[in-house]
Amino acid sequence: MVTIAVDAMGGDLGPRVAFRACRALMKNDPDVEVILPLEESLHAAARKILGKYQPRTRLVSCGEHVRMDDTPRKALKERSDSSMSVCLALHASGEADGVLSIGNTGALLVLARKHLGALHGVDRPALATQLPTKGRPLLMMDLGANICMTSEQLLQLGFLAAAWYRAGGNEQPRVALLNIGTEPGKGTDTIKAAGALFDDQLGSLYAGFREGDRLFDGDLDAVICDGYSGNITLKTTEGLIEWLLDMMGSELRSSLALRWFYPLWKATMRRIDRQVSPARHGGAMLLGIAGNVAKTHGKSDERSFRYALEYMVRQLRTRDYQSMEAEFLKITG
Repeated sequence: MVTIAVDAMGGDLGPRVAFRACRALMKNDPDVEVILPLEESLHAAARKILGKYQPRTRLVSCGEHVRMDDTPRKALKERSDSSMSVCLALHASGEADGVLSIGNTGALLVLARKHLGALHGVDRPALATQLPTKGRPLLMMDLGANICMTSEQLLQLGFLAAAWYRAGGNEQPRVALLNIGTEPGKGTDTIKAAGALFDDQLGSLYAGFREGDRLFDGDLDAVICDGYSGNITLKTTEGLIEWLLDMMGSELRSSLALRWFYPLWKATMRRIDRQVSPARHGGAMLLGIAGNVAKTHGKSDERSFRYALEYMVRQLRTRDYQSMEAEFLKITG
């Protein structure tokens, strides 16, 4: 049985989105249970929505939640009884195998470090997720946890990416650095210095610099960048995909001739949606924390939240932070 502590508070669409997503998850997977820390006023709504899945649902009382406009400092000092903090404490105590939060990213980072700590040798834990490509999925990190990073901290992310793959059975992942060009002299001083460190310490795992227009070629396993560049790249990609899917659907629906082939192109659109829709890739892991913590978009709807929960369950069943830490120590030792 996999137990997930879910921080349902702080999202744009309210906690009921998370309740319905948890219900869908438990309907499809009988080996999952959920712990929901909630303010007392929400317990009745949670019980009503979760219905027959209450035997696998545990509601825990908390006094408040982290606001989206809370600073990390405020969350650390004033939100010790928040739903986010309680979730992380449940994971630290072993009552939950992992945590999924829809809340404030900065707060999640500092509270995770408070309750769980960071892996030895990691200065800045980072957000990471796998993106669909022409070939194999691409692990991209950082996605917004750290706006500025040194070359040494970027190297730590390279080690983390390699360790994450090795913990899952891939002994030779190809890791690249995001840059504005592939030549050694391109990029900021930080990126050029990071490239030299990667080449020296990652050896055959390092695949060099990679430009943005070649991210989805499918020949890489991971790409490393600071959180500023990663967040912009991710959100630009998501926005472009959403626009392309909408445009394709609109063009197909507006054509009288194509309406005759509705069953065929509808099935094709569904296949494309399953492969590239941002809603299906909204869960991001917080790698470098001594625990299993993931984040989903604050704007997540029921569908996006459910996919993030399913992603979290898959991660817990295929690798955990202990195995990743062991691989990290082998690489850096």
